[in-house]
Amino acid sequence: MGLSAFEQIAKELRPCLVGIGLNFFGDADKAEDVAQEVLLRLWLLRERIDFTVPVRPLAVRMAKNVCISMWRHDSHTSPEATGKDIADTVTVSPPEMEDSDNTRLLHCAMEGLTAAERRLMRLRNEEGLDIQQISAITGIAPRSVSVMLSRARHKILDMLKKGGHL
Repeated sequence: MGLSAFEQIAKELRPCLVGIGLNFFGDADKAEDVAQEVLLRLWLLRERIDFTVPVRPLAVRMAKNVCISMWRHDSHTSPEATGKDIADTVTVSPPEMEDSDNTRLLHCAMEGLTAAERRLMRLRNEEGLDIQQISAITGIAPRSVSVMLSRARHKILDMLKKGGHL
């Protein structure tokens, strides 16, 4: 499935997905996070999904599952809930830092980002998409995508510096 076909499906599904998130959380920002997460997952699974059948029931189920996962994550494992910051959760032996340690550090730093920032970073870095493509998938204006990615990178850098890893 191409970007333009997916963009059309995303435009049709977005209001429904935001509505599910809004009903679950009562918060417009979290509702937007739910919609973006579901659209990201659909994008990542686009090669395995049969889009000749209605995709709305799948997207609704995914949105409900995302709401539950976000609720669980927010209430049980967030750094704010535990009172820990990244410096408390990661220990590294500086001279022999291997790729796995770097990956673990980056993963911990990414956990400090908002859900929307993590999604954008994943699309940019793991999927290799450009700003316009990310904008089409998420429904966020290109300039906003650029600003959000920049802020996310700065947050990661600050967290790593704060933890003494840079």
